[in-house]
Amino acid sequence: MSSRMTLVGSPRTRRAPDGVGGRREAHAAGNDEVRPEHLTLGLLSEPEAIAAKVLAKHGAPPDAVRRAATATLPPAAGQVPDPVPYGAQTRKALELTYREALRLGHNYIGTEHILLGLLELEHGTGPLSGLGVGKAAVEADVVAILAAIVAARDGK
Repeated sequence: MSSRMTLVGSPRTRRAPDGVGGRREAHAAGNDEVRPEHLTLGLLSEPEAIAAKVLAKHGAPPDAVRRAATATLPPAAGQVPDPVPYGAQTRKALELTYREALRLGHNYIGTEHILLGLLELEHGTGPLSGLGVGKAAVEADVVAILAAIVAARDGK
């Protein structure tokens, strides 16, 4: 497999390495760095993407995810840099996103990989985990959804 990654989905998803709106969410919250919670909030901007569908299936609808992620954000900063830089944990989440895509044998980054990367980073102790969303179950659903998409595309 090539080490080159392709971004798929809508124009917003194609910016997946930018955290699917994580910077936008950090700026809107008045935070001076992008945190993993901003990446989580950014996933909500893609309601038809795999991540949003899987979250809803696991009992984490957008309003609950937004409340849980927002509750963990720091207070607004006095000044917000432009662009808002990634914090260390966010850089780690994006690294894990890339690793999840490679581990699954994918040559693209989608919202599903970001979700898996965030769950790996949380390791059972973050806002998504607090809503009862577990990585193993999410991964099983992601694999099943992608298999169904491929089967439909290939006429199987």
